[in-house]
Amino acid sequence: MKIRWIILFAFFCLLLQFVLAVPVDFFYEPGCHDCEQIEAEILPKVRTRFQNQVVIQSHDIGIETNFLALLELEDAIGHEGPERAYLIVGRKVAFGPSPDVEAICSVISNFVGQASLYSESLCPSHAPEYGKRVLQPDSELIEDRYSDFTLPAVLMAGLLDGINPCAISTLVFFMSLLAVSRVRNRQLIVLGISYVLASFVTYLAIGFGLLRFLHLFSGFALLRRTVEWAMIALLLLFAFLSFRDAIRFRKSYDGHDVTLQLSTGMKKRIHAVMRRGLKSGHLIVGGLFIGMLVTALESVCTGQVYVPTLVLILKNNALADSRAWIYLMAYNLLFVLPLVLVFIAAYFGLQTETLLCWSRRNVFVSKILLGLFFTGMALLFLFFQNLS
Repeated sequence: MKIRWIILFAFFCLLLQFVLAVPVDFFYEPGCHDCEQIEAEILPKVRTRFQNQVVIQSHDIGIETNFLALLELEDAIGHEGPERAYLIVGRKVAFGPSPDVEAICSVISNFVGQASLYSESLCPSHAPEYGKRVLQPDSELIEDRYSDFTLPAVLMAGLLDGINPCAISTLVFFMSLLAVSRVRNRQLIVLGISYVLASFVTYLAIGFGLLRFLHLFSGFALLRRTVEWAMIALLLLFAFLSFRDAIRFRKSYDGHDVTLQLSTGMKKRIHAVMRRGLKSGHLIVGGLFIGMLVTALESVCTGQVYVPTLVLILKNNALADSRAWIYLMAYNLLFVLPLVLVFIAAYFGLQTETLLCWSRRNVFVSKILLGLFFTGMALLFLFFQNLS
């Protein structure tokens, strides 16, 4: 009987020691240099110094629930700033990259033996159950953190893509063909609706396919970060080329001085598709045919805006897929908005020469806006990199 009580008492002491141990949460991602340094240099020293007085748990923030839990803990302790928390001691004190081991040990020493702290920290609303990965916080935190940036950026991107000189120059040629072919009044409306509808559906399908393709990277933290850093570099390059195109065109008004545009061969293919579609003899079929193929061919140029926006949507897509669909739909609605406005204006008598003059004036302004957009997107990606 005494032996049984001794065993139960020893078990109780071990359990009590475990409950009173200071929780140290380490949030890492594969390939992160700071994370590797903490795991190799900081955590072993903490284990050696405190042994059974600490419980260290590692959480891969490449897993969505772990990243959400990090955001919840940061919010609960009031952690702010460009750097995310890498270590959180006692669910109360956060440390960023390259933390000082003595500072960490000092905080742990202050927490040792404070049972009230740990009984509170074991509450399921604040932390995972030890030995299990059950981080299930409210996703509203990440929505609040990202959505304020993402939706306005997506809407702006869709509109800028719609007035992209690549798209506008194609539209000018198409409207000139319609004028020569004497397509007007009711015929113009029928053709315009079918053209806009085909353009919307095609671009939406392209975006959905690219979004699912990019989603394949989301499960690989190192690969995902590589893609995002490559996107930042491309955005900065596009920003430079857009500003340079604006300055060159402002001086010469020569379209050949514009770097970011459709190639001559691609323009010829698009023009051939338009001529063939208008010869089909059926306005709806011709409009659908032209809208689908022209949008697909044109995406080689308009993709400069589309792809970074999709990456941003995916970055925000710790949210439900339905939110990604809403963003994608909103983007494409704004993308075809200039098409709708031009067809309406043409129905009420807009002359091709007027549209041509506007498109020439539009090149400089749109290139400046695109340069600002690319720069802003690059900064936004950098900001998100710091958060994650």
